[in-house]
Amino acid sequence: MNNQLSNIPIEYQDLTELSAISTQYRKFSKGQYIDHQQFNEFLDFFEDQDRLSRALLQGVGVVCGLKAKPVYKDSLLKSIQLSQGVALTTDGDLLTLNNLNKISEELYVSDLKTLDIKSKEYTYFKVYDNFKVKYPAFYEDKNQIELWELATDLEKNSDFQKIGNLSNLEDKYLLLYLESYEKEVKPCRGVDCDNHGVQQIRNLKVLLTTAEGIKYITEKDRVQEHPLFFENILQETKQERAIVERLILENGIDKDFYPSDLKRFYAEIIERNGFAEHIFKKVNIISNVFGISPVDHQIFKTKLEKYLTQESGFQYAYDVVKDLEDTYSEIIKFLPQSFTKYLPYLASFPKHIMLGKLISDKHLDPTRHRFYNSPALDDHQSLQKVIMLIERFKQQVENFREWVDLQSIDEIKITPSKKQLPLGDKTIPFYYKVTEAFLKAWSFDKTNNRSSNTNLAYDSDLLSTDEHIQKPMYFNKDNKSFYNIEGHQGLNYYDVYEQIKQIRDEKQLDFDIMGLSFGEVGDKNDLFKAYFNEYVDKHPGLEHKRGVEKGGTFVMVYEINGRYAKIVADFSIPYICCTPKIDVKLTLPSSVICSKSEPVPFTVFPMNGDVKAVVGSGLNAGVTVNSDGKYIFDPALVSKELYNKEIAFTVNGKSTNCKIKVIPQSDITVIVDSVIHSDETETTVKFIISGDNFEDYNYIWDFWNNGRLVTLNPDEKRNVTYVYKNLNPSIIPIIKVNIVGGGCTQTIVIENWYEENPIIIKGIVFEEGGDCCEGRIPK
Repeated sequence: MNNQLSNIPIEYQDLTELSAISTQYRKFSKGQYIDHQQFNEFLDFFEDQDRLSRALLQGVGVVCGLKAKPVYKDSLLKSIQLSQGVALTTDGDLLTLNNLNKISEELYVSDLKTLDIKSKEYTYFKVYDNFKVKYPAFYEDKNQIELWELATDLEKNSDFQKIGNLSNLEDKYLLLYLESYEKEVKPCRGVDCDNHGVQQIRNLKVLLTTAEGIKYITEKDRVQEHPLFFENILQETKQERAIVERLILENGIDKDFYPSDLKRFYAEIIERNGFAEHIFKKVNIISNVFGISPVDHQIFKTKLEKYLTQESGFQYAYDVVKDLEDTYSEIIKFLPQSFTKYLPYLASFPKHIMLGKLISDKHLDPTRHRFYNSPALDDHQSLQKVIMLIERFKQQVENFREWVDLQSIDEIKITPSKKQLPLGDKTIPFYYKVTEAFLKAWSFDKTNNRSSNTNLAYDSDLLSTDEHIQKPMYFNKDNKSFYNIEGHQGLNYYDVYEQIKQIRDEKQLDFDIMGLSFGEVGDKNDLFKAYFNEYVDKHPGLEHKRGVEKGGTFVMVYEINGRYAKIVADFSIPYICCTPKIDVKLTLPSSVICSKSEPVPFTVFPMNGDVKAVVGSGLNAGVTVNSDGKYIFDPALVSKELYNKEIAFTVNGKSTNCKIKVIPQSDITVIVDSVIHSDETETTVKFIISGDNFEDYNYIWDFWNNGRLVTLNPDEKRNVTYVYKNLNPSIIPIIKVNIVGGGCTQTIVIENWYEENPIIIKGIVFEEGGDCCEGRIPK
């Protein structure tokens, strides 16, 4: 941006403090003799740091106030009133208006001033001669521009004349100028010269100049240059709405329309817009000020013209122009706030401040310095937003796909987006080629938070691998009010209709689908197809938006060629238009059912309603029709992939509150491992449990077949042990065990488990020192 700290012209270097910056100083030792160079080095260092802190960490220009107002009496100029204010020059000078407070009585000591004033009334003027300083901003070659100095009643001397004599006020511009020079001092005489030194004069002058003079001053000013001051730069431009009903209004409802009519309709709008050339010119003006390379409009125009020769896809030429206009709207939104400078050019206004035209009705006066704050104070980062938006504009132009690239895309996707601006909050349309640079330019907030890969887009290869980015339809969509529907133009309508309907039903999205034919529709009972002319006449709000908003209808226009119905355009309306406005209801006896349970009937309203499950393709959700023509739910038919998941249903394509979860039936085996008699009264039975996930179930036993239930779950070795008391060998009970889990119960019956000749162990006595397995230990 042409901001270089060290690049100060030679003519300014003797007049500015920051033309040579002190970077070090000396510390003094006790009793040390200090010469003037050492002491001045110390002062220069800290003064330079102070000036640099102001110019680089705070900003330059008019901070506040310093507004002029001509005051008249009896139609004559009485005074020029200038309000108190604050300004900072590029040399780090802090300028404010002041009045003399106390005249010093000591030689070479400055008079004291006060800032406690609301304004100053300048009632006198004289021609100003800058011969003492020769300030370069006031000189064209060796000739000084026209300047007049203003003075108050207290400041005037005999050279001044009353301000009423000032002529041609319409051609006068105000300046605040810090007259800065060193005063010559006579050689020291006498014994004591300690009071002597080179006096630094700082006189604040209020000056007037002409339009020619102010033009010369501004031409040297690299900081004040800002695109905001260009004429009509803030004028917003919007593309004409493409309301397709105009075709009917202008040509009549009986006219036969073809894809070429729609294409010509859009082409004429884009041509009247000049292929957005006016926006390119404005963006390039702004880019030039900020040192950014321009964008080539001709290459972009050639791309658009290619789209407008095709039978489908021509609507995307309209879309991209609208996108560019939306980006420009964001640019001019932040442009008035973007007065931020990085390393301001120090020779721009080192000792003066422009205060604008004396008599002006302009809100934005290019001859009045704004305040260019430091990036450290740019809380809203407006300048960075403008620069990023210009980069987005460039990326949109450069990455708008060629028509041949768009033809190779045939995957239909529905992606959640937003209906309202700004564009950066919306999903990236599929007609842009997504690159790393494009992602970083799309949304300032996400890029600033280092999350540019969390934008949503048709092409998700470079996006985050997080599931909510790759599969956004499976997650909360509360803040998304629009659905981008892309990849369908040029394909067969009947195939596309089924694919979009399947995606809509699986994801339970709230929009309707409609197909419009350029020819008469044979099946008048098909509520989802209509004749183009009749439908457009009944629904005048039809617009192309590359998708549909929530609760709206997505309309596809197709042309029949033999058996192929090619989609040539799409539109939307913000309401449901096709599905009959009939309440639907659907219920099941339970919301949970076992996989091996008997089928259960649906209760459907209306009775002839079409019931479908909302599941992925290739999965069976158990919906079937019995011999009486009624819908039933058979859990035995449900695909295992759907176990333990809620299955939702629709009636006539409309969502219902009916849901059911299928719990897989357990497949557990229980066998008797051993039966041991420990004495005449106790019989111990050990069971072994087998089967997947055996630990997830509860085991409820009826050991005596008398209805008395006992819950015994297997240990980690899958074992269950039960001890019978006083079991009668001649009456062996049947053992039943209910295996319960997730609402399902598996019942296992165990019979003939008692051995004919059980092992009876009454007791074991070991000899002293003996071993139960090997007998006695030899002595």
